[in-house]
Amino acid sequence: MFGDTGSLTKEDDVNVITFRRSLNAPPKRVWEALTTDEGITSWLAVSAKVDGRAGGTVEIEFDDGQMVDGTITQWDPTSLFAHTWIINGEIPSDVRYTLAPVGEGTELSLVHTGLPDEMCGGYAPGWHAFTARLAATLEGDAVPEWLTVFEQVAPAYQ
Repeated sequence: MFGDTGSLTKEDDVNVITFRRSLNAPPKRVWEALTTDEGITSWLAVSAKVDGRAGGTVEIEFDDGQMVDGTITQWDPTSLFAHTWIINGEIPSDVRYTLAPVGEGTELSLVHTGLPDEMCGGYAPGWHAFTARLAATLEGDAVPEWLTVFEQVAPAYQ
């Protein structure tokens, strides 16, 4: 119901969380949901500011007060968006979204690398819940509560 389970692996001693999602929206719409302030607040956070360019900044605030700041490391409109992910100014990691057109939809690959071991158990089901919210937003469906999805899928990541 909420999409396929993502994976958590270690590559060269670095944690890698990966999700692949088939989305029923063209790459341009998915891109806007991932890279615009309005798009991000429709599925991910309560506020967002994106300076859309390589070297630009990303500022994301979640409803629990957690803050993510980052620098955009890759910016290729409608196909690749990557940025550093620094939670509360102290824990750096990297997020990369790759989009590929598939028919009238988009194949999304989300890869989050570099989180410490103790955070991966929460981030894997967290990204699962967020990608479920993204899919619902793009399809015009009711957006599921993040915590509801998180609690349902968390056992799959233990």
